[in-house]
Amino acid sequence: MSRFRNAPLEVRRAYQRALAALPVQSSVVFPPDVDSLTTVGTAVVDGQTLAFGILRNHPRIWITADAPEGPTLLGHLSGVVNDVPDLWICDHESWPWILSGDIADQIEEAAVRVWQECLRDCDG
Repeated sequence: MSRFRNAPLEVRRAYQRALAALPVQSSVVFPPDVDSLTTVGTAVVDGQTLAFGILRNHPRIWITADAPEGPTLLGHLSGVVNDVPDLWICDHESWPWILSGDIADQIEEAAVRVWQECLRDCDG
């Protein structure tokens, strides 16, 4: 069997892997009040301080960014419990910054690290 016969399938798989690595641009219908989030950790990504918080009975980590007018909701990370994190960005003005360089990867890594530290410290 020729290698070229499977080329379209290999191209599709590579494309799907590349798409899966990108954050998802989304809209949150009912965004949480930033003040009601329980902060579980913070991290500095590209010079910007991000706070990671959870909301009771919602299985995701919310990400807020410091701004002069107060913290803004940047997005959330789901799938951390299953070790398959997905970054969802709901602040569309931050989209160019998120896609620049490896910012999205840094945010995902920081959120996973904060989550693991929270589990270790809270659950023993």
